[in-house]
Amino acid sequence: MLRTKRVYDEPDRADGTRVLVMRLWPRGIKKIVVDLWLKDLGAEVANLRAFKAGRIGWPEMRRRYLAGLKREPAASALGRLRGMAKRGRVTVLCSCTDEKRCHRSLIRAALGIVLAMAILAAPAAAEHEVQFRYTVLGYVKDGAGKPRKGVGLEVTRQKTGLSYPGETDASGLYVIVTRLADESLGERLLVRAGPASLSIMARFEPTNHRAERGTRVDFTGGKAAERPALFAATLKEFLSK
Repeated sequence: MLRTKRVYDEPDRADGTRVLVMRLWPRGIKKIVVDLWLKDLGAEVANLRAFKAGRIGWPEMRRRYLAGLKREPAASALGRLRGMAKRGRVTVLCSCTDEKRCHRSLIRAALGIVLAMAILAAPAAAEHEVQFRYTVLGYVKDGAGKPRKGVGLEVTRQKTGLSYPGETDASGLYVIVTRLADESLGERLLVRAGPASLSIMARFEPTNHRAERGTRVDFTGGKAAERPALFAATLKEFLSK
């Protein structure tokens, strides 16, 4: 499991392994509160300064950072983080105040499908049992039906404002596992892919703790459509990859 938070937030037992992803050590932070420093996953200083100065916008910052993750030594560091998150709880830390415009959210999105597969396919720990998760998946395609790779998505619980990011793979598929329990039946979720979005309702049978809960939301040419009847078959296909 991988979560993110600001390094200046109070450490918590629920954090698990605390991993700092900054090029420079943050001021005022003692080394004892960080378990591992993966500086190669930090945003490049030149890009970060350009973004903060307004010389580049978030879309360009995001593009540069994701491109950097494919090069060494960042690629190896990301692989190490992926392995850790598959084995247990990991919290990625940096100093940005706005997580939606921060590279730690891009790390979580980059690992989203891999970690979702690990959560859904592995024997469930208590916090990952069926009754504690609701999966939103689907495809993002252009107006001609061509899959769009690398599109960032977000599922937001409208009740709490808590967001879960994701990103499409080469086939245009995204898989986002949210934290919803039995009492969340009927809660509204906002699914967003770029400027397109769709408000949906969490629908499931609260007494059924065996069947996976979730829905499918597709984005085609900027239009969104929910197709819950296709959820089970799409999830099965995803897990069989």
